[in-house]
Amino acid sequence: MNMGKIIIVAGVPGAGKSTILFEAWKRVQKDLNYTIVSFGTEMLNLCQEAGLVSSRDEMRNLSPDIQEEMQWRTTKRLAERPENILLDTHCAIKTGSGSYLPGLTPRMIERMSPSAIILVDAHEAEIRGRRKLDKSRPLRTLESSEDILEHKVINRAYAAAFSARSGCLLRIIQNNTGEFEQAVEDFIGTMRFIGVEKFVPPGKPREPAPPSEPLTQPPIAKG
Repeated sequence: MNMGKIIIVAGVPGAGKSTILFEAWKRVQKDLNYTIVSFGTEMLNLCQEAGLVSSRDEMRNLSPDIQEEMQWRTTKRLAERPENILLDTHCAIKTGSGSYLPGLTPRMIERMSPSAIILVDAHEAEIRGRRKLDKSRPLRTLESSEDILEHKVINRAYAAAFSARSGCLLRIIQNNTGEFEQAVEDFIGTMRFIGVEKFVPPGKPREPAPPSEPLTQPPIAKG
């Protein structure tokens, strides 16, 4: 099966990762062939199919064992998709008890084999202000700036660990007030640096690779 590339896009809630991700994707979708996929939405669908939860916020209160199992099932479903994916997810998940779970595990990283991890970040005050204005998540607890900072630190630690585990690129992008355009350009620059894997429908043969360019100078003859 022809597998596409996966770029993991993460950030604490309120950092603006989904907004940056979508804007970058809109600007390059014609020449960079990626599909946006939300890991949380995919996992929520599986949890709802299993009758475990009725809303996204309820997933935070599932036991660690159940969360890990549903993460793994979601990963396997994503890894079987042939297209290039921009995966909207979280590196660190804060549970209802105030403790943290990694959004990805070693076997998830190995199964997905990402090409890069892009971490969208912002100042704590910016994140807190955005959360106050987010009416789509009324059940979300409004955390203090200190709690948000702690979450950010854990998030970066996990992102670095995931990058080291997979050997993929790690890019951290700041998205504070007045920095949106630069954040989008940084995101696009990372995508272009990685490139794309051309999607080949099942049953269609791959195009032959172009011939390699000639050497700029002849090889040195051995004596």
